[in-house]
Amino acid sequence: MNPDPNEPVMEWPLAVGDPGREVWYSLVSSRDASVAFWYRYTLLSTESGRQEGRLWAALTDRETPENSTFVSKAFAFEEVWPDSDPFELTIGDGVLTSSSASGSVDEVSWDLEYDPDTYAFTPLRSERLTDVLSKTIGTGKHWSRNQSVFMSGEITVGDRTIELEDAPGHQGHTLSSDPPEQWTWVQCNDFAEDETAVLEALRLDDNLSLCFRIDGEVYPLNRVKHVVPWSPSANRTLHDEPGHWRFRGEGEGIELQATVEADTDHWQTVSYMAPDDALRYNAHCSLSDVTLTYSLDGGPATTITSDAARAEWVSTDPPIEGEYLPEWD
Repeated sequence: MNPDPNEPVMEWPLAVGDPGREVWYSLVSSRDASVAFWYRYTLLSTESGRQEGRLWAALTDRETPENSTFVSKAFAFEEVWPDSDPFELTIGDGVLTSSSASGSVDEVSWDLEYDPDTYAFTPLRSERLTDVLSKTIGTGKHWSRNQSVFMSGEITVGDRTIELEDAPGHQGHTLSSDPPEQWTWVQCNDFAEDETAVLEALRLDDNLSLCFRIDGEVYPLNRVKHVVPWSPSANRTLHDEPGHWRFRGEGEGIELQATVEADTDHWQTVSYMAPDDALRYNAHCSLSDVTLTYSLDGGPATTITSDAARAEWVSTDPPIEGEYLPEWD
């Protein structure tokens, strides 16, 4: 792996017709969990020859849902500059580094900074494992590296400015050349009972990868024996439908079970194009509820909760009813 989890992996720009998609995505919520902000920087090249860089931004307003908004804008590759050492990605009016993000799309702009995480969670322990599963059980070439961060700065939507100070956030980097048809994901670093706790879970089709962090210790359940469903040590999905997900895992000194619930008033329904020119539909809730019960080394069970988890359900068909933006021609 690259030393910086945000370093570009593909050699952009790709040749016309070479499929690839590389995404840098972040989410942050205010300390009182009244609003959440989700932004993405995307590089895309499809089999039919579509090539673009894209910015998008979504504000979720818990107290006044009608103030929630989503904006998206595409840019030709002439306006895209991915640089390494140090990492810096420019797409149109947006600039992303490993410790800052700025951008502007229509009436939405952002200017945020954060310290990189010392640990980047990969849902499969290595890219080699991703390749093996892709070839043997058809999961698709798809991996991600994810960091828990705390952001400061401001977000502006029209004449409204939201200021953040050490607000709980997330920084992710995903590569896809042949993405799975569906997945469910949650990340949370804003638990009411313990500010050191971080949960991340990703279900790719029937494969479930988990990671829990607390008091500076990392408990990754992301080896093959944890991920593939036929393993006796596998993490288990107990129930999964858009808006309600329950799962459990055991190993590496931890036993945990979690429930994720999304409020129907806080969905962001968005769509994006995969390298094969097919669409993926994403029902996303940046302010989801999560209840997590865990025990360490066979000790007593502890339950922690949050109302600011980031959760999404993605599929080739819309997971829930609604209008999915942006529109793709």
